[in-house]
Amino acid sequence: MEEAVAPLLGLTTMLAGVCLLQHVLTGRGASDALGPNRLVGIKMRATLSSDAAWRAGHAAAQPALRTAWVGGLVGVAVLGSWWLAVRDEPPRLLVVACALLLTSVAASFAAAVRRAEAAARRVVGGG
Repeated sequence: MEEAVAPLLGLTTMLAGVCLLQHVLTGRGASDALGPNRLVGIKMRATLSSDAAWRAGHAAAQPALRTAWVGGLVGVAVLGSWWLAVRDEPPRLLVVACALLLTSVAASFAAAVRRAEAAARRVVGGG
């Protein structure tokens, strides 16, 4: 069971880090600091359709991305500390909590992308 905790915490840390980076980039995309481009940001047909759609989509994604990175990193800190303190066979509850944390971070990231697309489509009149 112990072998499951480290990969789950590692994956959650990496995904939360990606969410933090995306949060910073979408913050720039929501302002005039970073316009539509094919390198960074939430790149979908709707968000790339205009400057206004790009800004609206990136602004709409911000809350879910913030939830993802803050929740992920705080969760990793709490669960990781618990795991390091116990250093025995981790209880199943810890493994389940790590898996749920990873799932919730991934779901928040997916929600951010859906919100960005929906907001961009509203701007361009497609939804």
